[in-house]
Amino acid sequence: MPPQDVTTRRDGARRKLGPPRDRNRPLFVYGSLKPGELAFGLIEPLVGQHVLATVTGVIKMRDGLPLLDHLAAGRVHGSLLFFPADKADEAWQTVADFEPVAQYAWSTSEALTEDGQSITANVLAGAKLQRGVSGDPVQEWSASHDPVLGEGLAEVRRLVLEAAPHGVQPQPDSPGFWRQFFRLQASYLLLWSAVERYTALRYGPALDPWDRVCRLDNDLAFQDALRTVNAESGSVVDSRDPTTKVTLRPDFTGGARYYYQVRSNLSHRGKGAFRDARLVLKACVELHDAMLVLLARHFSIAVDSGPSEVQLRPLLPTAVQA
Repeated sequence: MPPQDVTTRRDGARRKLGPPRDRNRPLFVYGSLKPGELAFGLIEPLVGQHVLATVTGVIKMRDGLPLLDHLAAGRVHGSLLFFPADKADEAWQTVADFEPVAQYAWSTSEALTEDGQSITANVLAGAKLQRGVSGDPVQEWSASHDPVLGEGLAEVRRLVLEAAPHGVQPQPDSPGFWRQFFRLQASYLLLWSAVERYTALRYGPALDPWDRVCRLDNDLAFQDALRTVNAESGSVVDSRDPTTKVTLRPDFTGGARYYYQVRSNLSHRGKGAFRDARLVLKACVELHDAMLVLLARHFSIAVDSGPSEVQLRPLLPTAVQA
């Protein structure tokens, strides 16, 4: 059936997804809120029970997000989440705040459990599926197969090792310095594509990019990942406003803002001094390795880059010196 039971609300000038009309039904999840996926921890304390189930349809992809098309033939694999009465309102609001109304609409579907029960469930179906979807439809989705988190991070490692196997050139006028610097710059921007994909799937694609950076910054798991990879404290000045300094502190707080400022300086001004090349290399190595630690908390990432593939391995320890 087409999407129905659509409830939305206004938050300032922005339209946001609200809870479904019938909150007594369970929720069928097939994306990042599934048990074992990146965002399940956001809702896990509010779940009384979850069981494996399927619904009619296929999953289509738009901008890295899985979208249910329940008019298509097939069975989509996911889970039914049951919310206790005293936690239901908070649970539904958490789900509504997580997903963007531009991508999803509330609907209902008959979910079939592994023991043969048919249960009517609320589900977030994909909106405007005739626009912007890509790739072949699938029956099951996992962030562990996301190419940005897999092949993307593997390519970052390959680019850094090729560009700076022994660190950066000693002087900006050294032969090959600018080629090396721009390759490091490209690898760091690719790395941030993976970071932004992670934050969207972890904290919710409905959040603005800067809000997701702030969530990552305050995430104890991210701070612990920086501690694990021995990230070095330091500061970076905003190239647009030299009175603004962003610091990665010795207690590993401020890290996401620090690495994001390095990215912003590159994209806004195209920095080019020797110290900036060293900074980009340092940031790329630390953030890449911290992302591997974070992802390993949830699952093993699938990488399929051919016979010469670079697996998801840390950049440290390597010959690269930041």
